[in-house]
Amino acid sequence: MADGQVAAKQAKNERMTKTQSNAILLLLAIATAILAFMAWGSGEATERRLPDRDAQQVSNDPREAVQLNEDQMQFALMQMRGFLEAIESLEEAELRGDIAAMARAAGAHGPGKREAPEGFRDRLPDTFRAMSRRTRGSFAAMEKHLSQDDLEEYRSERLEALRTCNTCHASFRFVLDPD
Repeated sequence: MADGQVAAKQAKNERMTKTQSNAILLLLAIATAILAFMAWGSGEATERRLPDRDAQQVSNDPREAVQLNEDQMQFALMQMRGFLEAIESLEEAELRGDIAAMARAAGAHGPGKREAPEGFRDRLPDTFRAMSRRTRGSFAAMEKHLSQDDLEEYRSERLEALRTCNTCHASFRFVLDPD
């Protein structure tokens, strides 16, 4: 390939990187805001409140409620935080040009990386489990693409993971099990 063609391709990739990075940062900010609201509520009280179980059952929130016990809830929130932290690590490493660090960050969240609390998976709707598998599969695919220095396919897979996260957050909400 001629030097001019290589330079043009690199310039195109840099433009795509900036646009994609901006889009991902926006999605990351939205996801962080959603997680913060889920974790701390509306901020009306400074103490930790026990959930109003009646309000949980009769909610105007159209998302499907997924009832979890306290351990399961904390595990689920920790997993989601981990995905966001991984995306942040991926972005930081990409800015440094450290593809090996990117591959490690993505690989840490692939399938089979965490042991769930007892009964956790049984409480999840099939579509939730499918989205979880898809997200973990996307992280495994990101690791594979990065190990092959294929940034274009990595970025496509990263976008797929973020879309899956957004779809899941738009579809489900966690509530504490009343038992």
